[in-house]
Amino acid sequence: MDLKLLQEILNIYSWAVASLIMVIMAAIARFYQRKFGINTYYHLYFIPLILFLIAMLRIFPVFSIYEELIEFTGSLISFLACYSLYTKMVGVR
Repeated sequence: MDLKLLQEILNIYSWAVASLIMVIMAAIARFYQRKFGINTYYHLYFIPLILFLIAMLRIFPVFSIYEELIEFTGSLISFLACYSLYTKMVGVR
């Protein structure tokens, strides 16, 4: 197996797993909003999902500044969304 092919497969797999995690986080946020009535903005969790899917589908050239920027932006938004959900669920002000 070619090393470049293995790298591509692992990269696609990692972004697919990240996308799945964001779907699960959105489902948790939606459940928490419906159950406890606290606005979690669960629809915003789909922004990093879309960005992760763009990175997974390789719409931009590999290792370009645009691809790296999209991956970083998706990761940053997903971190902020998960942290926001954490603070709302735990009750941190």
